Amino acid sequence: MRTVEVTRIGDAPVLDQLAEMRQWLRQEGIEAVELEPVRMLHARVLFRATFGSAEQAERFRSRFDAGEPGDP
Repeated sequence: MRTVEVTRIGDAPVLDQLAEMRQWLRQEGIEAVELEPVRMLHARVLFRATFGSAEQAERFRSRFDAGEPGDP
């Protein structure tokens, strides 16, 4: 199992962002063991997701992580 945290810009409601992530996961044939919002920080939302493999976790992180404030 592999858990990742991704930071998303909070320009959309959290439930809409979760729906987008779940739709992408379905389209990619990936099942998350866990997917939940963790906290909001300065107009950003931190989500935590757990997957059965490191490859799945990395694909999700690469697709959805906006990075931390100030990152290039």
